[in-house]
Amino acid sequence: MSVPKLLRNLQLIAPLLLIGCTENKNIITPETVAIVNGVPITRQELVSRLELTLLPEFDKLKGRNKRVLDILIDELVVSQWAEREDLTASPDYQDALDFVKQQALIRELFFEKFRKRAEPDSEQINQAIQKSIQQLSIQTLFTENQAIAEKWSQSIDSGKTFDELVEESTNNPFIHLNNSLFHWGDGTVPLEIENIAYQLKLGESSDLLQLNNVFLIFTIKSKMQDVILTEYSYSLKRQTVKKVLQARTESRLANEYVDRLLTHLKITQRATGFLEVSRYIEEKLSNSSEKLVSHTPVIGKEIHFPLDYNLELPVVETPDFTWTGKDVLNIIRRYNYTFKTKSPEDLRNTLTRFLKAAVRDHYLSERAKQLGLESKKRVKKDTQAWARYFLYLKGVTIFTERDTALTNRGMIADRIMELRRDANITINHNLLETIELTGIPMLVFWNSDITQQLAVPPLMEFR
Repeated sequence: MSVPKLLRNLQLIAPLLLIGCTENKNIITPETVAIVNGVPITRQELVSRLELTLLPEFDKLKGRNKRVLDILIDELVVSQWAEREDLTASPDYQDALDFVKQQALIRELFFEKFRKRAEPDSEQINQAIQKSIQQLSIQTLFTENQAIAEKWSQSIDSGKTFDELVEESTNNPFIHLNNSLFHWGDGTVPLEIENIAYQLKLGESSDLLQLNNVFLIFTIKSKMQDVILTEYSYSLKRQTVKKVLQARTESRLANEYVDRLLTHLKITQRATGFLEVSRYIEEKLSNSSEKLVSHTPVIGKEIHFPLDYNLELPVVETPDFTWTGKDVLNIIRRYNYTFKTKSPEDLRNTLTRFLKAAVRDHYLSERAKQLGLESKKRVKKDTQAWARYFLYLKGVTIFTERDTALTNRGMIADRIMELRRDANITINHNLLETIELTGIPMLVFWNSDITQQLAVPPLMEFR
């Protein structure tokens, strides 16, 4: 059966009435979107999970909230089943949970240090509100080809307009054109683009930008105020804008804190052990059908170390700990990091940067423990969210191991629907329809392309 047909057949269970519940655990509160077997799904959880997940067509507003809620309900019913099956005792689950707790501690450390300092003043809030009621339309040219990007830069310097660049780029398979509509703080476009866009006038174009491995230039096609704020809606808008501003300032302050920390951290990298690990990874990469790291650490197989590599040698030494080659490979697995280069030199440089970041994370989490942050509500909440997510993945894995007939996502979806039919599900449709994004970034707060980790789990869909 095709995926589209399966999706048409997999309908959400008819929701229970929101009134007349006789048990307190079934009562929907104003901030609760749904309750699944007594466990609530809140507005905040749905928004935070949605904002960091780039699933196909998630930019389309129609039906988006319902789709996200369906995924969260699937996650809950499967994780609850996995807990009943005692899957929490598996070593890979516990290892994955220890790692996300480390990341939660680091985030809490930053919150504790920077929350008050990140508080925006009234002028900043008012300026942001004025931006947020304007809808901007931009057109973007982008490419991953550096030579093309350099030519764009020269063309801009020589006075060529954006429209001329578009005309020259027609039918070039390495150049793409995109149109975007957004408001300040809605998370639709990267922060770097948003900041520049609100500084440009109608018809003006940006300079050449590089975001990760993509080069781009954009122009402002339209600016219009399309939001009218009443006294009540202004109060809500002010709260949202304040949260966005505070999160962004926390990100900047955290970056500065980590920069200071890295300046004083001394890491000794042992050449012999380092080269053994590099050779091991290089051999894995040479086989295009094999990956060093599985897609998700909790359901991946354990690494089996060959005898022809001496992975007991020290690779990293600090005043407080030593990591051997085996330790390093297990750490790479925890981060779910995949090396993408087959150049030995690039591989070694990437591995060095990764090790520095991993050592940094170790010291940050230890500092958080020293400050007693393990007992903080946010740390417990984040860890619980990941625990549920990992159990969801673990449960789906067990489905396929116990029933070899489950060979595709549609069959897995059917199995999940069986659990949903047996579940007690209550949905607050009125709240679901009104939920909007906040634009608050949900990634970790330091600038590192090596070990960026999500603050809350992504949405994993089996439909």
